Amino acid sequence: MPEAVNGDVRIHYEDEGSGPAVLLLHGHTLDHRVWDEVAPALVEAGFRVLRPDLRGHGKSTMPPSGYHWSHHAADMAAVMDAAGLGSATVVGFSLGGGVALEMAVTMPERVERLGLVAPVMPDRPFEPAFMENLKAVAKVARTEGIRAAMEGPWASSPLFAHSLAKPGVREKLAAILRDFPGADYLATERDRVARDWKVPDRLGEIAVPTVVLVGEKEMPGFRDFAREAAEGISGARLVEVPDCAHLLPLEAPETVARELVEEVRA
Repeated sequence: MPEAVNGDVRIHYEDEGSGPAVLLLHGHTLDHRVWDEVAPALVEAGFRVLRPDLRGHGKSTMPPSGYHWSHHAADMAAVMDAAGLGSATVVGFSLGGGVALEMAVTMPERVERLGLVAPVMPDRPFEPAFMENLKAVAKVARTEGIRAAMEGPWASSPLFAHSLAKPGVREKLAAILRDFPGADYLATERDRVARDWKVPDRLGEIAVPTVVLVGEKEMPGFRDFAREAAEGISGARLVEVPDCAHLLPLEAPETVARELVEEVRA
């Protein structure tokens, strides 16, 4: 079971297949299993697929602080080093999309191509309905425990409402959420990283082929994030996935895999 080390943090990752490397980054409260139905198609298409658990998620270390975009990006560079990779196609879903953007801006030599699947846009606020849900999740996590937060306000988040109506999605999501340790909700201090710039202002610096996927039924704020990424990155391709919302790797794994294979082979 391979691991990468970044200071006192150990990052677990899955490593499958051979060929050009693709790094798949999961979303908040999830882990590498969210890609279970996408990764095999990439391996079959001739790619080496790495699926890490971000710090505080899955089997990776749960530090008491250090959950800024820059911390996650540094962890992913450590994963690539451990795997013997100088660069790779980096694909991020939701929170992972924000990490992928951070990598593309701050360490462009590590990113050959970019895939953004329902991405968060770092340094942009969430829309009010989703922000209220996050506050409710945090409150329950700190007063009743992580499990109660995952099964209560997070499972009923407006972010997932349309996705959970799809056959099997609710069960797959629940299985992953049961194992979320919730370390960042219990962090002992706020992450403060001193820098005088914001990721959205630097999208024009990203010069690699990029595909952005967003669900037709996605929340408006996340649709705005996807649109901003596609418009800000020169030559980026925006793909709207019909009748899908946020959980694209679970709702439409075949479509996600097909678009990624097309992008990496282009």
